[in-house]
Amino acid sequence: MKMNYLLKSKPKHVHPWKTIAVVLVFVLLSFLGFVFPNILRRISYAIARPLWRVEGVATKTFTRVKDFFAFKNTLISQNLALQDEISSLKLKEIDYDTILKENQDLKNQFGRVLSVPRILASVLSKPPLSPYDTLVIDAGSAEGVVPESKVYLSESIIIGFVTSVTPHASLLKLFSTSGYKQESVLERTGASFGLIGNGGANFSLEVPKDTDILWGDTFMYPGISSGVIATVYYIDTNSQSSFKTIYLRIPGNVFQSRYVFIEKN
Repeated sequence: MKMNYLLKSKPKHVHPWKTIAVVLVFVLLSFLGFVFPNILRRISYAIARPLWRVEGVATKTFTRVKDFFAFKNTLISQNLALQDEISSLKLKEIDYDTILKENQDLKNQFGRVLSVPRILASVLSKPPLSPYDTLVIDAGSAEGVVPESKVYLSESIIIGFVTSVTPHASLLKLFSTSGYKQESVLERTGASFGLIGNGGANFSLEVPKDTDILWGDTFMYPGISSGVIATVYYIDTNSQSSFKTIYLRIPGNVFQSRYVFIEKN
């Protein structure tokens, strides 16, 4: 009977020269690093420099892409915020027009129809050519302008009054003149307040912290011949103080306007 025997697997060939080569390279590099440190450093730099450049380019590219998307997101957020602000201003304009019409209707019902004529005047000089918060116009006593005549930026925005008059020119003083106090009425509640001019068409008002004044509130000129003096754009509330400071400004850009309206007496 023939018997089969399993063949023993052939022994794997061991190549000791590979291990020896690795050891020799390590020893050689160590020797060169000890004897010629500058040469080894230059070789290392030569090998690493391309890798560093690739890393630098990749980092800059990633940073630029990240900044691009961050800038894009910022623009989107600002655009949305501006759209919301425009919508809010449109609603306020509609509300204001409605209130103005109701106000005029009430005056008509009580027989106090206002038909005060106004003079259209060109602005000859404005800051910094004239003193701050003053305007010089091309209408004077010959056109019916007198001292203390009220000055309007538009049909419903009152900005100041006439201080001096010549035959064909007048000097106007804005309510926002620094330190000047102008009495006003908060349109939403009817409460009276004295606005202090801060210059540059700006006002401020310090009131107790619990006073009912909100962002966007409108302050009116007192009296039957009314007009908007300023609107609230910021409220500074200090947690350690029992008062808050209200900051207001004249609606519209007074110092870029080419014309104003003078109430004729």
